[in-house]
Amino acid sequence: MPQTELHHPADEHTPSAAEVTATLYVGDFESRCGNCNEPTLLHGVHRHTDISGWQPTPGGGCGARFVNIASRSRAVTDARLRELRPDLPLRDQDEDDTAS
Repeated sequence: MPQTELHHPADEHTPSAAEVTATLYVGDFESRCGNCNEPTLLHGVHRHTDISGWQPTPGGGCGARFVNIASRSRAVTDARLRELRPDLPLRDQDEDDTAS
């Protein structure tokens, strides 16, 4: 008889160990993925799937899931970030900056 794995409801919300997450950084003229630092679309994306910009690369993104948003410009305020992507929480200032 085949063994079945026990399934716990909390497992559904636990990200996989292999899942890559990133901050969505917003600058004056473009947004970038905090994982690979490549340009990405700002609206309508939950993962970095395409590289946007002057030479777009459909399917060229790193695949990281955006878990928060932060500014790379003094001109882009927290209020503006909330307006642009109300679905993403603001990145805490104390979090490590992996895009530097």
